Amino acid sequence: MEEEISLRELIEILLRGKWIIAAITIIAMLVSGILSFFVIPPTYEARTTLMVSPLTPKTPPSGENSAYDTLLSYLSQYPQMTLETYRVQVTNPHILNQVIQELNLDPKKYNINSLKETIDVEAVKDTNLIRITIKDKNPEMAAKIANTLAPKFVDFLSNTIKEQMGKSAAFLKTQMQEEQKNLQAATEELKKFMAQPQSVNELQQDIDAKLKLITDFKTQLVQLDVDEKATRASLESARARLAKEPKFLDLQKSIVDDPVMAGIAAGKSDGSISDVAGLTMKSQEINESYTVLNDKVAELEVTLSGIISQKAAIEASIQKTQTELEGLQALLAEKQTEYNRLQQQYTVAQDTYNTFLQKYQEARITTSSKIGDANIMVVSPAIVPDRPVAPKKALNVAIAMVLGLMVGVFTVFFLDYWQKSGESQAIFTRPCS
Repeated sequence: MEEEISLRELIEILLRGKWIIAAITIIAMLVSGILSFFVIPPTYEARTTLMVSPLTPKTPPSGENSAYDTLLSYLSQYPQMTLETYRVQVTNPHILNQVIQELNLDPKKYNINSLKETIDVEAVKDTNLIRITIKDKNPEMAAKIANTLAPKFVDFLSNTIKEQMGKSAAFLKTQMQEEQKNLQAATEELKKFMAQPQSVNELQQDIDAKLKLITDFKTQLVQLDVDEKATRASLESARARLAKEPKFLDLQKSIVDDPVMAGIAAGKSDGSISDVAGLTMKSQEINESYTVLNDKVAELEVTLSGIISQKAAIEASIQKTQTELEGLQALLAEKQTEYNRLQQQYTVAQDTYNTFLQKYQEARITTSSKIGDANIMVVSPAIVPDRPVAPKKALNVAIAMVLGLMVGVFTVFFLDYWQKSGESQAIFTRPCS
């Protein structure tokens, strides 16, 4: 049959052992009080607060800029320093060692590890503040350590960034000098090309002159076509009129009108003109209109022949000029391609050199500046604390009381269990009478 323990029995057990519980609790409280008030040395806490401006890199320009430009931008700007980075760097061993040397601390009592354990660095939430807390048995020493740690941290940060930016500046300077040589070589190559005969500009001027000449030739050709058509029309008209015009004219006139014939007739008629006055004669004379038209036709034929000859000469000149123009255009295309290549090479070299020069100047300025002083400020230096933060005497006594009660209750229950288990064993082992 299982034994059941009632609440009444538990209370009775506690009441029977109340003096034991009280004694243990009092002893625990006394020990805690003695240790807290007389044995454990007090610990003091000094606190300093820093306000920092996190160093974050600029967002690299987007768009056409290449990864090469982005790399140069990162080389010439501050390294990324967030608030958490600042917080972690406060307890850097190099800084702690400088603090130990600056304050000439006892090496038996203070070393890097022990000093680090006394430092608590906290980044205040939703602010750009860092709180540095130093705990030490000596209140004045706690304040000294806090006020020495802050400026050493600022100097360490400045020197670290300066060293890093110095390396970047040296790299950029070396590359800048190489790019300067490339720029000089590209400049000399472009100058030599521009100094050659038949440069791009000269060829372009020759081509423009040839084009203008061809345009003039074609204008003259158009005018000659008009003149040819007009001359041909005039020639056809003159020929048509000439075909209708007789070369000779048949004339019938009195013999008296012809002095020669009149003299002959008068001699045969005994010198009397009246006798031959009624006589007539027929004759042929050259038609003056025909002669004029014939001369005009000949003139027009000569003019037309001249126009045709001029057209042929102009067409030949156009063909020749066109051939020369095509040769110049081919040469210009070749020269232009080479010029574009050299110009592009020069432009790239110049842009690259200017980029390196700009980034080098930025890195050099960064190297010569004290970044720590510009981005960290002590807003609340540590003061010598007048009250210890440990040990917490009342809390220690209260905790000792609770622990004493727990130990006392456990002891009472254990003693009761031990007593009852002993009685039960005695009953089972008693011999029968």
